[in-house]
Amino acid sequence: MNTLVAELTVNGAPVKAIAEPRTQLCEILRETLNLTGTHVGCEQGVCGACTVLVDGKPQRSCVSYAGDCSGSSVITIEG
Repeated sequence: MNTLVAELTVNGAPVKAIAEPRTQLCEILRETLNLTGTHVGCEQGVCGACTVLVDGKPQRSCVSYAGDCSGSSVITIEG
């Protein structure tokens, strides 16, 4: 399967993560970066448990692809 490198700034620190095109942003945050404050609830973007700030705007990380957020600044509850 194809992989990509998502380059993000997470809580002020630059991060590079290898991901498949359909990898959710919450997966990168929780599983790769061990930032477990971002919770996954409904996995449909309804409950809001996975909300993070992407470039200063609230975004549901369970319905956001990590690759689409490449180049963005992400702030989690830990930040």
